[in-house]
Amino acid sequence: STGGTAAKLREYGCTVQDVADYTGSPEILDGRVKTLHPKVHGGLLAARGVESHQKDMETHGIRPIDLVIVNLYPFREAVAKGG
Repeated sequence: STGGTAAKLREYGCTVQDVADYTGSPEILDGRVKTLHPKVHGGLLAARGVESHQKDMETHGIRPIDLVIVNLYPFREAVAKGG
């Protein structure tokens, strides 16, 4: 998870791993780039039960991702603020 989402999940007692800790890559560009990483996309897109996918995941330290939480925000207003 990332920033505010991770904090909120922890507040509710969920076990959370920060995405930067998992990928080994920090958030960059003012937090705009957080989850664009093969460990994230591979964990989402790998077909379970496909042996070649399982081997690739093992080779590259990719864990399957079972749940995705998306926070939606007022994009137009966020862009208008700048930054």
